[in-house]
Amino acid sequence: MTRTLGIHGVRNYKAADTTPALGAKRLRADWQGALGAALPSLDLETAYYADLLRSERQGEELDDAEVALVEQWAAAWGVAPDGVQGRATGWLRWICGEVARRCGENPVVVEKAVKLAFPEVARYFADRRAAVLDRVREALLRHRPDVVVAHSLGSVVAYEALHALGDDLDVRLFLTLGSPLALPHAIFHRLAPAPRDGFGAKPGNVRRWVNLADVGDFVAVPKGELARVFPEVEQLPDVSIAPWWPHGVLDYLRHPSVSAALLSR
Repeated sequence: MTRTLGIHGVRNYKAADTTPALGAKRLRADWQGALGAALPSLDLETAYYADLLRSERQGEELDDAEVALVEQWAAAWGVAPDGVQGRATGWLRWICGEVARRCGENPVVVEKAVKLAFPEVARYFADRRAAVLDRVREALLRHRPDVVVAHSLGSVVAYEALHALGDDLDVRLFLTLGSPLALPHAIFHRLAPAPRDGFGAKPGNVRRWVNLADVGDFVAVPKGELARVFPEVEQLPDVSIAPWWPHGVLDYLRHPSVSAALLSR
């Protein structure tokens, strides 16, 4: 059996997740169901940290840190964020509409994704990074996986946690899905360890790193940049996982490219 650890991205908190163990159990069932019977040799567990990034804040207006992230993300798509002034819904809607036009997606879907994703990314880097990394490092040491599968923000958390653990682990395959690791300034330039001379490094305890992104995934940007700034990454060809939500982890996990990567570990 191949020990496999899944590391989730944003918006994974559910009211039923009254403990991290229950949250991890629910996620494991979801991920196992998406992977299906094609991978019977995987001994799958999941790390859970969604409770650490949730917020009770109500309303749609973004705070300063979230505005900065949206501006940096828009710039990666070639969108100047000053097309509409202010932080009201109109400003965000305009930016998301411009990005949607460039990536061929529905503007409503892009706007929803931004509202869901960027507040948690901002909280991670602001003051919850240590707690999240502690949780994920503990899961890595407990399960000692041969394979790590990380989606979205989870790829950032996994990258930093794996680097921190060094020789304590031996991971045969690190598979990243819909990863924003290469997003300039918002994420790439804030990573620990910091990039050197414009390049990041594969964690020393990882033998092989494979990355997969949907052709319309508006989070996994800039397009093709991850494999350039992390030279040891194997970038799989762009795929289409779902026409209406090109960033969903379960759709990624259902795609044959994921099964093929896991079987070729």
